[in-house]
Amino acid sequence: MAKRYLVPAIKRAFELIELLAQQDSGLTISDIRQQMGLPLSSVATMIYTLHDLGYLERDPATSSYLLSVKLFGVARRVLDRMDVVNQCHRLLEEAVRESGLTGHLSVLREGESMYIDRAQCDGFVQVSTYVGLRWPAHTSAAGKVLLAFLPEPDLAKILAQKKLKPLTPHTITSRQALAQQLAAIGRKGYGWEQNEGEMGLGCVAAPVFGPRHELVAALSLTGTVHQVSRAKIPMLGNLARKYAREMSSRLGDLT
Repeated sequence: MAKRYLVPAIKRAFELIELLAQQDSGLTISDIRQQMGLPLSSVATMIYTLHDLGYLERDPATSSYLLSVKLFGVARRVLDRMDVVNQCHRLLEEAVRESGLTGHLSVLREGESMYIDRAQCDGFVQVSTYVGLRWPAHTSAAGKVLLAFLPEPDLAKILAQKKLKPLTPHTITSRQALAQQLAAIGRKGYGWEQNEGEMGLGCVAAPVFGPRHELVAALSLTGTVHQVSRAKIPMLGNLARKYAREMSSRLGDLT
């Protein structure tokens, strides 16, 4: 990457995190200033900012700063996501071969569904997506599945903060209609949408669970509205559910 695209303050903040990651007992602001060769004011600003955000802890006995468990939690989520992809990618490819549709694994991030894995079908019609792409959860089959199988308090919290903005004329924007569909998804074990996130596309999805039957991801199959027609939704939904159950079993879900 060319240096002109680097943000110096962000680069120094990550250098500080990497420095503290090598220390078992932490470092004082003075120690950090000496090792990084930066002005005291710059080091203090970074330390106080990261501390206020919860990424650093201060030992009052020594005035040393250490990495906090919040940072470890971020790393744990990345490792968990990688484990889901490693364990489930082959099954995702099998679901794509059987359905003839494009397959994704998604997780819920800040009220949106985000693709963490993708398997492309071999057909003439291709869906243009990529790992990291996000959709508002109420506009996608995967997002609605991720909402439908959340614990009730978590779902209520997300919906209380979320505005149901339309992406197409068919997007659900009524909280009552969304609640009714989420309840139906919970009963059927799979979700669906047509023309809600993008005109001309349809999708089905099913939940993937971890060892304690906690929701970890959603498996979705996407194609044109002809490929995912209303008549085909039950069959494709059950197909997604079959592979999602196999993924859950592989991840240790015993239910």
